[in-house]
Amino acid sequence: MKKWICIGICLLLAMSIAGGGKQETPKTAPAAATEKPIVLKLTHEGPMGDQRQKASETFARVVKERTGGRATVEIYPAASLGPKEQVQLGMETGVVDSLIEDVGTLQRYHNICAIGFMPFIYKSEEHFVKVWKSPFKNEYFSEVEKKTGFKLIGVMYRGGRQITSIKSITRLEDLKGLKIRVPTSEVMVNTFKALGASPVPMNFPEVFGALQQKVIDAQENPLDTINSNSIQEVAPNITLSNHIIGAFNFQFWGKTFTKYPEWLQKVIVEAAEIAADEYTADTSKKEQQILEKWSKDPKIKIIRLDDKELARWREAVSSVYDSYPDLKPYLKKIVEFK
Repeated sequence: MKKWICIGICLLLAMSIAGGGKQETPKTAPAAATEKPIVLKLTHEGPMGDQRQKASETFARVVKERTGGRATVEIYPAASLGPKEQVQLGMETGVVDSLIEDVGTLQRYHNICAIGFMPFIYKSEEHFVKVWKSPFKNEYFSEVEKKTGFKLIGVMYRGGRQITSIKSITRLEDLKGLKIRVPTSEVMVNTFKALGASPVPMNFPEVFGALQQKVIDAQENPLDTINSNSIQEVAPNITLSNHIIGAFNFQFWGKTFTKYPEWLQKVIVEAAEIAADEYTADTSKKEQQILEKWSKDPKIKIIRLDDKELARWREAVSSVYDSYPDLKPYLKKIVEFK
């Protein structure tokens, strides 16, 4: 009798353990345990000290945290995956997921993107930020995606673009015949032609050497880009023209983006906006720090243009706007925005 009781108890214990195991293990556990993380490739042309690198690191951290590690981001700085034009082609084929760049670099796809390099359309930093924090942002980004295929997320205020040159530039006449490097953008070429210069489209990684060897006379970029790439060492005359106030965005290929799981799409947008806001907040502070540092360097000459001189520059580029009729409705909204 005792033998049969012991056998019965053992059977009951075995059934209890088996039943308890089934209740505690969710059906999705094996799949979750073996789920392979999604890896996004993000690149930019800035060196390690550039604000684009900081924005990339913030983006990567937020994506990893908010997805619980289900998605991670690999960062490729300093044009390590090639120049932006090559990267943008790679995004179309799925080789790269995202690039931090100015919408103006997409002008070869459609002239609507020329807005990124349009001269003298913002009154100030405050004006710029207000425009891109308004519904105008989504309206414009939607049109860019329809016309180019690229999805833009986040607006990183880069500050005004300034001219760094081998010889000093203090007035409009000093630009005549000046060989100035510009991005590979039609509107930038047209802008500097209108100013009397001889623009030279060139990939940015080539700029330092070109100035050093005097292949070009000048280049233009926001202060952080100039400083982080040490351009002032080979072109020590800094003309604060603020001819363009620009931004960086996280660029994605729209069709690829829609193939990501919905949870990942949501997190990407959140992470990009957080990184962009951080970038914008840092820019003004960093610009002042750079100017203060340069003002103490006897090798660097900082040139400030007065309102009368800047008015001459604005008048010189007025013909550029007429070359882009597709942009007129957007330019009107920006210029008249309050």
